[in-house]
Amino acid sequence: MKRPGQGPVVRPNHGVTLIEILVVSAVLAVLLALAVPSYQGYLQRGHRAEAARALLEAAACQERNRAHTGYYDTTRCLGGSTIHYRLLIEPGGQSKTLSYTLTARPMHRHRNDTCGALSLDHAGTRTTSGHSARWADCWSGR
Repeated sequence: MKRPGQGPVVRPNHGVTLIEILVVSAVLAVLLALAVPSYQGYLQRGHRAEAARALLEAAACQERNRAHTGYYDTTRCLGGSTIHYRLLIEPGGQSKTLSYTLTARPMHRHRNDTCGALSLDHAGTRTTSGHSARWADCWSGR
C-alpha cells in the first residue's frame, strides 16, 4: 500500500527475536549465579545466630538454676533443638554439677559450615569446632 508521494508503509515489528531472549536469559543466569550463594550465606549466618541465641538462653537458665539450688542441673534448661542445629548439654561430671558445656551441632545442609559446632561452657567461654578464621565472626553472626 502506497500513499501518494511517499514510499510503502512499514509497520514496526512487535515480536521478540531469539537473540534477544538468549541475551536476557544469559544476563539472568549471571545475576542468579551471583545472588544465590550470597543469599544462602545470609541464611546460614541467620541460622547460626539463632543457634547462638539458643545456647545463651540455655546458659542463662542454668545460671538461674545455680542461683536457686547451688548447682547446674544438666537435665533441665535445654529447650530442644533449633531446626538447623541440635543442642546438647554435657555435664562436667554428674547431672547435678558445678560445670557444663552447651553445644549446638549443625545439621543437614549446615554440616559444611566453616564455623562447625558452637560451644559455650559454664565460665562463658565460647568456642567453635570449625576451621573459620575467627570464632568471633561465628558468634556475632558475621
